[in-house]
Amino acid sequence: MKQKEFRQIGHSGGRITIEMVTQPDGRRSYSQTYQHNRPVGCGIFAVYVIPPGIPIGTAFLGGIGSPIDPGPAPGRNFTAFIVSDSEMMYGAQCPECHAYWRSKSPSYFCVSCGLKGQPHLFLTEAHTAYIEQYCALFEQAVTAGDGKRVIDLDAVADAVNSIEKPPFYYAEESQQNKFLCSECNCVVDILGKFGYCSLCGTRNDFQELTRTIEEIRKRINTEDAREACVRDAVAAFDSFVGQYVQELVRRVPMTKSRINRLEGSRFHNVDRVQGELKSIFDIDVFDGIDAKNQKFATLMFLRRHVYEHNGGEADAEYLSQSGDTSVRLKQSLHETQESAHQTVGIVMRMAKNLHDGFHEIFPPDEKIIKEHKRT
Repeated sequence: MKQKEFRQIGHSGGRITIEMVTQPDGRRSYSQTYQHNRPVGCGIFAVYVIPPGIPIGTAFLGGIGSPIDPGPAPGRNFTAFIVSDSEMMYGAQCPECHAYWRSKSPSYFCVSCGLKGQPHLFLTEAHTAYIEQYCALFEQAVTAGDGKRVIDLDAVADAVNSIEKPPFYYAEESQQNKFLCSECNCVVDILGKFGYCSLCGTRNDFQELTRTIEEIRKRINTEDAREACVRDAVAAFDSFVGQYVQELVRRVPMTKSRINRLEGSRFHNVDRVQGELKSIFDIDVFDGIDAKNQKFATLMFLRRHVYEHNGGEADAEYLSQSGDTSVRLKQSLHETQESAHQTVGIVMRMAKNLHDGFHEIFPPDEKIIKEHKRT
């Protein structure tokens, strides 16, 4: 199973041709072309590099008639093509946390820590070795006079299962899970949990919570154990808040006392959660929720503890904290279909408020989201 999950993904192949030409006035110029003939899909983007193989920018590849992008170091840099694997995905690696993933588009965000940057910052170690070979061939072409030099990526594709590898060889490694971003529809292949979308930077915990709540709603409509549905909805929100607070603590500068307070917090007390998030990050999870539903949310969060730890029987702590006069000590609590649906509705509204507040601090790339929704 492990070999299947982490198998190498063959390159999509193709041929890159570098042609050097001496102009009538003595100036040297070059052109690059990419040709693909294999029965698999392929994608391509380009980065600006300087010898001996240092990526310094991401190139803009326009269509016919588009102005030529000179790059960040005109006259010194040249473009190197990065071609996808045979599944039309690009490997990427974060320079900060070193996470590895594959995605359908060149990456602008780290899927693990949310670092934002241009695609050339997320090249893998294999890409780096490939670009060094690319630079060496380009320098040979410059010094050897007019003519063509070819990078045979078809040989790279054919070598995925061979012991001997060509100089330009690199392949990607499949991960365990493929996820679809709910905002821009980019597909990301990663090991473990899907944190940030590598293309637009949207955090996808809200997408996971939405799926969980949809399943709970189905249970509310088809099962009698609605107390368990309330328990599970509140527990899902508890976990959801924990993930976002963890990221806020990691990414927002704050005093050590605030960090300690947040890291030591438990999120089953909704009033405390609302107060902490509002006072520290100006995120109000109760935004748009009236006082009556806020009071109901507080009650349901306290009931979650009873359902989870007391077998559904009201104890003195619950009666004291909730002020619930509808039950007595040791009496079993019960939920109706209406109260269960009301609970999950409020949970989703609070979660959306937290998600939106988080992305107000760390905004995703709206331009990319709009473009991908359009296409």
